[in-house]
Amino acid sequence: MADRHRHRDAGFTLVETLVSLVIFTLALVALLDVFGIGFRGIRSIGLDGAALQLASTQLAQAGTVTPLKAGQQQGNTPDGLGWTVVIEPYVRPGKDPDIVDDTPRRGEPDAYWVTAEIRWKPSLLAAEQSLSLRTLKLGALQ
Repeated sequence: MADRHRHRDAGFTLVETLVSLVIFTLALVALLDVFGIGFRGIRSIGLDGAALQLASTQLAQAGTVTPLKAGQQQGNTPDGLGWTVVIEPYVRPGKDPDIVDDTPRRGEPDAYWVTAEIRWKPSLLAAEQSLSLRTLKLGALQ
C-alpha cells in the first residue's frame, strides 16, 4: 500500500501540467498587454510634445522666416505630423470685417492673426488628434 502512494506522488499529472501552462500563458498575455499600453502611452506623449514644438516653431517663423501676409501654408513632417499655418489680417474691434480698408494709417503697425494647427494620428486604430495655437503678430509701422 505504501508503494502505491509513492508512485502517485512521484510527479505531475498531465492535467496539472496543462493547467499550469494555461495559467502561465494568461499571465504572459496580461503582462504583454500592460507593456503594450505603456509603450503606446510613451509614443502618444512623444507625439504630443512634437506637435506642440512644431506649432510653436511655425508661430515663431511667421514674420521672420515666412512673410507676414495673409495666406495659408501647409505641409507634413517625416514623423507623420501634418501642419497648417493661416495668417489673417487683424480686424480692430468695432470695425466691420466685411469692409476692406487697405489704406495704411500713419503710426499704426500691420497686425495679423497667426494660427498654427497640427494634426496627427497616434496609431492606425486611433482617431486623428489636433492641436491649434494662435497669436497676434505685429508687422511694420506705417
